[in-house]
Amino acid sequence: MGLVDVIKKGAFVDILRGMLVTGTYFVVDKVTVEYPKEKLQPYLRFRGVHALLTDPETGDVKCVACMLCATMCPSQCIKIVGEETPDGRSRPASFDLDLSRCVFCGFCEEVCPKAAIVMTRHYELATYDKNDFYLNKERLIANQVYAHKEAIPLCSPAEQSVQQDLVRQGGPAVRDGSTGQGGPADQGGLTKHKGSRETRATQEGGWQ
Repeated sequence: MGLVDVIKKGAFVDILRGMLVTGTYFVVDKVTVEYPKEKLQPYLRFRGVHALLTDPETGDVKCVACMLCATMCPSQCIKIVGEETPDGRSRPASFDLDLSRCVFCGFCEEVCPKAAIVMTRHYELATYDKNDFYLNKERLIANQVYAHKEAIPLCSPAEQSVQQDLVRQGGPAVRDGSTGQGGPADQGGLTKHKGSRETRATQEGGWQ
């Protein structure tokens, strides 16, 4: 051990150097989000808990029980039993989803020809009862309050304006201190999910 090393150890140079790095964080802006008082707003395409959408005019569920989502599901967590209505239409008599097995891949949302099932921005799913992870048709329909990804106000009006500008420019989401749970849908009812297969087909001039 040389003289320089002895001096460094005696003067606590390494300790002081480490304290200097730590001390700089006391004077710079913090980046830590104090959850749950403060929450980050997920991106529009965030894949959270599922929801079944209904027709705003008739109130009927959009699902036609085609079984595409159940067939494509890699974890086989969707079980559907279809039935025929008096007017000859097909609809799900039961629609069960085991959230404890779901891998949140989004395949069910992508393949749905009616944009009936969507993945919302709701991510707070912690529970003490595992039965809460079993979603039936009624609970999936109730999740519509989270489903309108681009319409749910999660921040103040001023922050909403900034958020909309960022979305149009393809920028990141805005951090806010809201709960992020629910919110009113637009006045015309729940419309087609932004980014859904049905909406893309409409924009592109037909099914691909």
